Amino acid sequence: MKKIVLLFLSCTLLLQMNAQQHKGNWDAYVVHINHKPISVVVDLDFGTSPEAKENQNAIIVRLNINSVQTDGMPVRNEIRTLDSIENALVSTLNSALNALYTGRYTQNGKRDFYFYSNDTSSYEHHIKTVLQNFPSYTWTVSASRDAEMSNYLNVLYPTPKEMEHIQNRHVVDDLRQKGDALTAARKVDHFVFFKTEADRKKFARAVQDSGFVVENAGKEIGVKDRPYSLHISRTDKVDYSSIDKVSIYLWELALHYFGKYDGWETFVVK
Repeated sequence: MKKIVLLFLSCTLLLQMNAQQHKGNWDAYVVHINHKPISVVVDLDFGTSPEAKENQNAIIVRLNINSVQTDGMPVRNEIRTLDSIENALVSTLNSALNALYTGRYTQNGKRDFYFYSNDTSSYEHHIKTVLQNFPSYTWTVSASRDAEMSNYLNVLYPTPKEMEHIQNRHVVDDLRQKGDALTAARKVDHFVFFKTEADRKKFARAVQDSGFVVENAGKEIGVKDRPYSLHISRTDKVDYSSIDKVSIYLWELALHYFGKYDGWETFVVK
């Protein structure tokens, strides 16, 4: 079973990432497979950036974490050292090879760092130069042609469902930053688009059984794919756990009726 939980990026890591020429759009998430967590930090914008076309070689550094918890994640006391290693790798490979850091993948006592570069000359030497300053860690590295970005897309980049979880977190974080205590239930609006009017009707009937109210149903002029819009609402709590369950329910139901869930919005309650 695959499950998403919340993860926050450290400020230190963001500062180092932003030092690169390609700023990126960094985010983080955790999934669970077979009851074990996998932590992912990824630049969501790399795949569509001009730099992706110019840097088609993947460099992957695998680091064996020295001290791990029972779930395979690093112990708290080791996180600062792992951040130092990460920042040193990013700085050195960017300076020496103009390599772009695209993310990291942590699972079962191992942390993989992913870079893309047009230049892989002496890449092992540069990595060794960094990691010799951390002699207690064992590591391996590989470099290969990856014009299709398969490592980035299949390992780091979130699935559509995982992306929905991430977007829900962003909205909840925005409410919190505006002073919302996230304890009060309130009207929440949701928006869905469909290929046919018949699919929209089937979806509307299904969600009405779950207490949703149809606010509006229209047709987008000039839109060829899913022109039939549906605006529904329901009173719900908007803390992350609560609203994420609602959103994923609608997202999955929309897929069943060949529709596309387009997110939710609400007002701030202080």
